[in-house]
Amino acid sequence: MKRAQQNGEMKTLLVTSQTTFAPMNYDGLVAELAACPQIGGLLILANRNASLLLKAFWLIGCGAWRLGTALLVNAGPASRRRRRAAFAACGKPVWELASINSPAATETVAANGFDLVLNARTRKIYKEPMLTAPRLGCINIHHGLLPEQRGTMCDLWALSEGRPAGFSIHVMTAGIDEGGILARVAVSDGQDRHYPRYLRRACGVEAREVARVLREIETTGRPTVQPNPAPENLTMRRNPDRRQLRRMIRSGMRL
Repeated sequence: MKRAQQNGEMKTLLVTSQTTFAPMNYDGLVAELAACPQIGGLLILANRNASLLLKAFWLIGCGAWRLGTALLVNAGPASRRRRRAAFAACGKPVWELASINSPAATETVAANGFDLVLNARTRKIYKEPMLTAPRLGCINIHHGLLPEQRGTMCDLWALSEGRPAGFSIHVMTAGIDEGGILARVAVSDGQDRHYPRYLRRACGVEAREVARVLREIETTGRPTVQPNPAPENLTMRRNPDRRQLRRMIRSGMRL
């Protein structure tokens, strides 16, 4: 930490899940950010288990075969090799842990002088020890347009309803999706009907915007945020159930 503060450099730990439903396991973002000067390492959280594989078959059974198949493919070894190779090429370390809230995770932040933690597709609730472990706190890539789109799979819900979809980068707090907003980017005007293609396109936009936000934080010395007030009659989105998925598919969504 002293080196980062003295030299004016910022060192960020990128945290992501072992397996996601995004095309190519979200590796487009992970591999591209390996070369980002403000990224100092990668932490992969283990989430590959029997229930995840059952979820993949459940999605296929619901008609969301693209998402289910992607989840099965992403659970294989190819993603691990891609991620490690990208970070090894940049001379940056990779850790694999079971929990972001474990003593090992907070020790990784402290021992390696990380100033900031960037959460990318983990769906984990960070507890206070981790939220306060890095000097500049923790930020998250939320896949919805804050402040109105909160919860999980907000971009899918938005597209299924013909509304703009995108992502927000915000400060993480004890409240879900409640921290101040650093960036809000619309990727689609709401007309996209092929969700995996949308995710693939959004991944590249996210990587560029994350790099911009990290440069800005390094330059200013702290996250500069906009308010994130909760709208009246807020609907917190959840993963769609079988009936909702089938209704989306009948309406023309390709899942």
